Amino acid sequence: MPTVSIVYPADPTGVVPGGIDTFIRGIAKYAPADIKVRVVGITTDAAARPVGQWTECPVGRGSFALFPVLAVHAAGARGRVPLSLRFSAAVARHRDIVDGDVLEFHRLEPALLFASDRRAKNAFIHQNMKELRNRKSDILWSRAPWLYYRLEGRLLPGFASVYVVREDAVAWYQERFPAIRDRFHFTPTWVDPDDFQVPSNAERNAARLQLEREFGIHANTDLLVTVGRLDSQKDPLLLAEAFQMLARQRPSARLLYVGDGVLRDALEKRLRQGGLGDKAIIAGLRSTREIAAILRAADLFVLASAYEGMPMSVLEALGCGVPVVTTDVGEVRRVVLPGRSGAIAPTRAPDVLAATMAATLGERHRLAGQPCQEAVSPYTPARVLEPVYANYRRIALGL
Repeated sequence: MPTVSIVYPADPTGVVPGGIDTFIRGIAKYAPADIKVRVVGITTDAAARPVGQWTECPVGRGSFALFPVLAVHAAGARGRVPLSLRFSAAVARHRDIVDGDVLEFHRLEPALLFASDRRAKNAFIHQNMKELRNRKSDILWSRAPWLYYRLEGRLLPGFASVYVVREDAVAWYQERFPAIRDRFHFTPTWVDPDDFQVPSNAERNAARLQLEREFGIHANTDLLVTVGRLDSQKDPLLLAEAFQMLARQRPSARLLYVGDGVLRDALEKRLRQGGLGDKAIIAGLRSTREIAAILRAADLFVLASAYEGMPMSVLEALGCGVPVVTTDVGEVRRVVLPGRSGAIAPTRAPDVLAATMAATLGERHRLAGQPCQEAVSPYTPARVLEPVYANYRRIALGL
């Protein structure tokens, strides 16, 4: 039975921003009986999952073991010392508990601690790291991209396999590392049908009623939802500007931001200045169950990102039957099919994004429900992760 030890500052059972924790939770949840998953990560609830000890965490019909090396109480905040460095330092103090046949990394920094370890290693890269040169990049490595690329050059040749969630990045890595080009693979993300489904009329009405109770969002409004970190990558300020334009045409429209992050204060200020205080609401971090309930009530999902991999939030919205408007980033074209499941704004200009939202709202009754769900039907966890599990078995045997 191969044991896979995932080393990443994740708390897959906690409420945290970003899709990588969801990704890791999916790997654990859908792992077949012959593969054991362990996570060396963080805790957002030290009482339930204490630092420095293994905790068995239920997920789906099974469970996985979590060993938090660090407690993080404000998962959306950025501290003076980057989390990646604090986490790597904490892992260094607990290296002896990182067992397993396969070591897996979703960021490269902790992998430096295991550079000479002869066990099989697998990596997931959740972005095309060419985006370090994107002016909207909020990745700290964007201050010294050349240093990060040297880190990749030092570590990646020692990996047995590398999965990337952007297909164009696979070609980029294969060009940079021709001697190991066959180790790079594209993998899409997925939507978990256990959590995200097209609601019945009764479920949608109940979800709307709950939002009215919590936020005062009435059932007869056009409800737009976005889910993600409030940071430069997701560009919530662009969405605020575009929504202000949309609200002039549709005064009943409401926008709900689900998430938190370093731009929260700036976003709140922008919403006040734009007179959107009662029209755009920041709901903060929410659990998977709460996000699913909010999506069941939504008329439109909007993504205003400057760059992406294959954002799980988009797939989750579509899985709930909600049409999507998005900027043209990452792998969104795989699932956001113009005229069928949503629309892609041709540019990132606020007026263009606003016009795309308005046009899609006008078509939402034709697009919502089954057409959106069909767009993501190929992207189920069992189907997407099957080759990943097969790869674990292969590299654990040194093949």
